[in-house]
Amino acid sequence: MLHEAISPVEDNKLNFRLFDPIDEIIIELTNDIVIIVNSESRSITGNVETTDYQLNTTLINTFDVVEKNPNTTLLDYQLDKLKLEFVTYQRDLSNQVEEAFKNDDKVSRTTQLEKIQAIYDTKNLCIEVLSELFRHTEKKFDEKAFHFLKSGIQTPIIPENLSSGEKQILIILLTTLLQDRKEYILLMDEPEISLHIDWQRSLIKNIRQINPNCQIIIATHSPTVYYQGWTEKVTRIEEIKSTLKESTILQQKTTEGRVRRIKDDFTHNRGSELAKLYQFNRKINGYTSLTKDECIELLDFLKTNGIYPDVITFTTLISKLNSYKDAKEIFDLMTAETYTQLSHVKPNEITLNTLIKKVSRVAEGIELIQEVSNNEKLQLYPDIITFSTLLGKVKNTDEMRSVEEMRNYYGVKTNDIYLNKLKFKR
Repeated sequence: MLHEAISPVEDNKLNFRLFDPIDEIIIELTNDIVIIVNSESRSITGNVETTDYQLNTTLINTFDVVEKNPNTTLLDYQLDKLKLEFVTYQRDLSNQVEEAFKNDDKVSRTTQLEKIQAIYDTKNLCIEVLSELFRHTEKKFDEKAFHFLKSGIQTPIIPENLSSGEKQILIILLTTLLQDRKEYILLMDEPEISLHIDWQRSLIKNIRQINPNCQIIIATHSPTVYYQGWTEKVTRIEEIKSTLKESTILQQKTTEGRVRRIKDDFTHNRGSELAKLYQFNRKINGYTSLTKDECIELLDFLKTNGIYPDVITFTTLISKLNSYKDAKEIFDLMTAETYTQLSHVKPNEITLNTLIKKVSRVAEGIELIQEVSNNEKLQLYPDIITFSTLLGKVKNTDEMRSVEEMRNYYGVKTNDIYLNKLKFKR
């Protein structure tokens, strides 16, 4: 999910099915870049255009599954690709050596040799690490032929004939080498699968030796991977919360003077009251978050200027709040006709689904559904998006059963997104 989310590509090129079990992900990058992925709306938004940042990322999945060709596994496919990239990498090193000779005609031979040695340092280090790891199996990596030699055996061992664990470590370390010591984010999904226990123990150290500028993000079930000095860097997946707490970067970037800027822009709006409201709604939608007090201040501002907010105004303001309690208060201002008559502006399904995204507990969501559906004035009822969003908040079997019972009570039919989430929760 992280790899998909931070890829600077158009939304329609992303695999949103990956995000179906999760409502929303907020990712903070360096340079105050914030990316928000929403699985329900199938959208990626942020405080910069996605093409405005360059991010080197590598995803390594070392599950040894069979491809369409029964004689080829996913690891074999990755190794074939790495072999070609490794050949190119070595050719680039050779070109750098030639350039060193061209540019250093007047320097001593010792200096030239030192520069050449520096060019090959990282590759030699990677080969040394591989040699140490394969020492107990008496295999030695032949970098030129891209195969292994074993003492007492004349026939070379091609990568496809290695064990799954040996293929995995070769893939991981060669991928790290090809990063060429540049700043990279290396994402690995359960790299311990099939790895020897000693290889698990030295995995992070070996990666950081080859590329010390690599940020490593690992999903793992093996404590051995991180026990060698990395326990403080571990986060348990169940400790990762939803978007209840506003991002520190978002707070810093958006709180200062945003209401003043919205008001100033409003004074330049031209046209009818409807046109001014349209422009106002577009302006507030451009902000990633707002506070409850800011929302009320903006509603008061509209009222002072004789503009009545519509359902889009309220729904947009609700979407910008990070607390369910605050979002519910804005929703209640709408239904209480504080700023406009309910006969003119009623909350709709989009408003309800926007609000239910903010609940932190399933019980809150069920209570909200019951409240709005029992209000004869509103004539507002849940749809499959409502239940799909609520299902994403489920933490146990009882809560899942409660959501299913309520969905059946309202006679709402399922869709693929809902069924995917239901399968994930089970």
